[in-house]
Amino acid sequence: MGNPRAAILMVLAMATFAMGDALVKTSAGNMSIAQVLIFMATPGVILFAIVGQRAGQPPISKEFFARPVMLRNAVEGMTAICMVSALAMAPLSLVIAIIQAVPLFVTLGAALILKEKVGPRRWIAVIVGFIGVMLMLRPDASGISLGALVALLAAVGLSARDIITRAMPMRIGTLQMATWGSAALIPAGLLMMPFTGPHAMPSSTAWIIILCASMANAIGYYSITAAMRLGDVSYVTPFRYTRLVFALIIAALFFHERPDTLTLIGAFIVIGSGLFVMWRERKTTVSDNM
Repeated sequence: MGNPRAAILMVLAMATFAMGDALVKTSAGNMSIAQVLIFMATPGVILFAIVGQRAGQPPISKEFFARPVMLRNAVEGMTAICMVSALAMAPLSLVIAIIQAVPLFVTLGAALILKEKVGPRRWIAVIVGFIGVMLMLRPDASGISLGALVALLAAVGLSARDIITRAMPMRIGTLQMATWGSAALIPAGLLMMPFTGPHAMPSSTAWIIILCASMANAIGYYSITAAMRLGDVSYVTPFRYTRLVFALIIAALFFHERPDTLTLIGAFIVIGSGLFVMWRERKTTVSDNM
């Protein structure tokens, strides 16, 4: 019974993340990237801190100074800068399609950094997946578009965050990580202040949009956490790819985007490679436990 409920929660998380991405893209057209980061993070920090305190995971803790925590927070801040910048510069559908490569980067990082065993079939799947990424990036004589390149950096950052999370001490709660990770966006925004602008006071509509973006991301984070705890990881994780489906629908309806053939082919190659990697990981885990 847990797996179907977990799958629903994962799909809900991906839907709210896609809506949050669209709202962030809209906000980036009305205010600077620095303002988007600060205004989006603040409500999430307050919400996660309150919920975490009530759950026995206080936001003020000496664990904040643990090396993995501080490294994760730094990566979170830099990744947020890349993600918001990519959404501001590139089509929503392209950014989310490139982000689908995160599981492939995680597999690569787990093998190279955490020294996890990766068999030849998974290596082939990772290589094929990266071919799909190159199709979406479409490098030519003029190079790679800046928005697509920044989206790729965001995917690398998200992968690094997931790898670091694997090394986090179990005594550190999920809500604490959510609070600190959200808070990391505020200094990231302040750091970007001199390089982005103008920093005009947002209109009432812009405030509503960025608040909705913050709430959508908070709901998504909570839903994905609940899904991973309620269901089997190997069962739930493939539903992450529904984010692209929601993003394509939202991009078509609200931004009038029509992804070209190469983008769609590249996205499907990346998703197929990611699903194969997950299947092989599950099969390997089952074999090791027998």
